[in-house]
Amino acid sequence: MTTLHFYYNDVCPFAYRVRLALAEKAIPHEAQVIDLQNIPDWYADISPTGKVPRLKYGDDVVWESTVINEFLEDAFPDPPLLPRNPVARAQARIWIEYCNSTFQPNCCGLVLELDEGKHEAIRAALLDSLATIEKALSETPGPYWQGDRISLVDLTYYPFFEHMPALTEYRGFELPGSLPGIHHWLEAMQARPSVQANRRPPAFYIEAYKPYVEGRMGK
Repeated sequence: MTTLHFYYNDVCPFAYRVRLALAEKAIPHEAQVIDLQNIPDWYADISPTGKVPRLKYGDDVVWESTVINEFLEDAFPDPPLLPRNPVARAQARIWIEYCNSTFQPNCCGLVLELDEGKHEAIRAALLDSLATIEKALSETPGPYWQGDRISLVDLTYYPFFEHMPALTEYRGFELPGSLPGIHHWLEAMQARPSVQANRRPPAFYIEAYKPYVEGRMGK
């Protein structure tokens, strides 16, 4: 049987998506943490840019968290994390794309942007994307994006919500209480064994983001 090697970093929300998929599917693998401040030379053969996450499956390498998770869905189809119905599957991919193109850049941008003059616009965009997510969740029977079965959509979004204590600490942004669909979804996600096995406390993210907000990363 081909061994699956997974390279990640605890802070990376994109790697977290893959950690959750591996856990939900109970896929045997060998995991190795990559110190992004001291990237080993050998890792360049797997990731020329030094980024995580990466999967090595035999002699083949797969990268980009969204692509990795779809690869895992194809290679290890049970239990399924995407619906079989083509329309529902397409809709799941639409929401994954929304996370990647809109929600994630706003969420990460608010804490990583050092120009305070840009924070107000990013904050407004983040609130707008949260309202869009709330509407989507309110239109499903729940507790997950696609009803009573967890999917790659849930795994795509969850890591950024777990990182939000850093936004509160450094930007004064808190997830509004007036989003019952999101809060109900978060409760369901936090009860998942996959999340409980991988989650980190708020203090972990607050400390991890400190070099970014102080402009010390890469220096």
